[in-house]
Amino acid sequence: MNVIDITVWDELSNLHGWSELAARCDASPFSWPGFCLPWWQELGWGRLLSVAVEEAGVLVGLALVHDRVRDFGRPTFSFLVDENDTYHQMLVADDRADVISILWEKLLSSGREIGLCAVPLEIAHRYIATEPLSLALDDHPCAGFVDVPLDGIESPTPVESRLVRKVQSPAECVDFLLRPEESARWGAGLPGSQMAAFFASAVDASVRAGLMSLYLVDHDDRPPDGLLVAHGSNTSAVWRYVGKFGLDTPLARLATTEAANRGSRRLLWPEASGVPGREFPLTNIVRVPRKGSRLREVAGFARSFSALARNESGVRG
Repeated sequence: MNVIDITVWDELSNLHGWSELAARCDASPFSWPGFCLPWWQELGWGRLLSVAVEEAGVLVGLALVHDRVRDFGRPTFSFLVDENDTYHQMLVADDRADVISILWEKLLSSGREIGLCAVPLEIAHRYIATEPLSLALDDHPCAGFVDVPLDGIESPTPVESRLVRKVQSPAECVDFLLRPEESARWGAGLPGSQMAAFFASAVDASVRAGLMSLYLVDHDDRPPDGLLVAHGSNTSAVWRYVGKFGLDTPLARLATTEAANRGSRRLLWPEASGVPGREFPLTNIVRVPRKGSRLREVAGFARSFSALARNESGVRG
């Protein structure tokens, strides 16, 4: 197998087989090119140090990470798109153990702290004994999503109100979300900001690729409520929402039915939305050794940071 270090923008943006690998391993909807590339372009900082694994010319593994200096000047690996309303995992074809081992050992051998989702237990034990400081990880929050299975949902459920609609055009989606009166409600950033630039690019690219949907319900007396849903191959996730929802509302039924019809097996909702569901078990979940605590499962979140300019060397900030 061929292990490739990805350290510059052109290598990442031209990586062959990324979308195919994401579809093959049911990647997070937030780990596809149309979402990750705009984030790194506009909001990423630190150094791009991702790792790809190829076999016979086919991409079979991908760790989408960058490093950045944390407390006391120590470099730490984090996933691209390190926002607290997304989730990520290693992209590994068919959950191959040999590829998972190659990716993690490549990252761990750098001596950096690992601010990702955690390290597989059998690999962690090996490094705890020899390199304990390289596993002095941050305390990440758990995955903030609940899992609503879509099994058994077929044919479109009738929409009860003519006011519930899906916005079809990428340009119309971007125009609506970045209106001055809407951008704060949707977390799209201030007009002219780097967050707004990321939001516009990610929404436009993802809608064009069929990997994002905007659903709105209009009101006579107030601005529209809505859902912005990101899609992977088998998993869809509500990325942004405005309003209060139950699964029996016309807006939620439209989003749920369309996700099922496109092939998703589950629709993830932010826990804060109040939609009932079961805890979402991340694929490729791994284990973090925490100081004063046993190993436990956590999701690979990291907090977002102020965006700084990119340069062509792959170093940001």
